[in-house]
Parts: sequence; C-alpha cells; structure tokens
Amino acid sequence: MTAYAQLRSRLPTTPKTWLIAGVAGFIGCNLLETLLKLEQNVVGLDNFATGHHHNLKQIQDAVAPEQWARFKFIEGDIRKLDDCRAACAGVDYVLHQAALGSVPRSLEDPITTNTANIDGFLNMPAS
Repeated sequence: MTAYAQLRSRLPTTPKTWLIAGVAGFIGCNLLETLLKLEQNVVGLDNFATGHHHNLKQIQDAVAPEQWARFKFIEGDIRKLDDCRAACAGVDYVLHQAALGSVPRSLEDPITTNTANIDGFLNMPAS
C-alpha cells in the first residue's frame, strides 16, 4: 500500500480542519471535494477573482449533505490580513491555492499580481 493510500484510509478516522485558500478555483474545489469525501472539516476562503460560485455548487451536489455541513465558506481576500486571520482560526492545515495566474495579467497589472501572490501568501503564516 502506498503512503498516499495509507493516508486516505487513515484520514476518515482522524478528522482535521483544513483551510483551502482559493477554494472556488479549479484546484481548490477539487481539494474540497476530496477532503469532504474523506470526512474532513474544511474552511474555504475565496474572493472570486478567478474562482466561481458554480464550482462550489458542483461540489455541494457531489457530496452528501452531512459532508457539505463540514464546509464553512468565507468570502474574503488573502490580501487582507483580517480575512486570513479569520480563515486560519482553528485550522490544522493550510492548502494555499489562491493566486492570480497569467503572465499577461501580471505584466498588465504587476501591483495587483504582487499583492495577491506575494503579500497574500505572507498573510497566511502571519495568521
């Protein structure tokens, strides 16, 4: 049995609380679905700059109501320290998927890209 398979079999018996920053994006919502199906508690943080409400709705439809009840959503911004502190309260693990991708976007608006990708990242451990 691989280490990943061992972890997947152990997680449902030892629930933790996970923060997914960028939960409404492609990677974030896939992590959300996996963790909820493994009976974990999840806090999701997103400002919908690149994520979508319909991604969260798809996950809600894909999991059992009891699993969805383990999800707490915070609409917030990783660039705001207070939002990060609220999201990090009581979590065991942070899965930081919130970032602004796209090289053309970063060239057109380097300040916003830097504040999201660098300052936002630094706000996570500061919480």
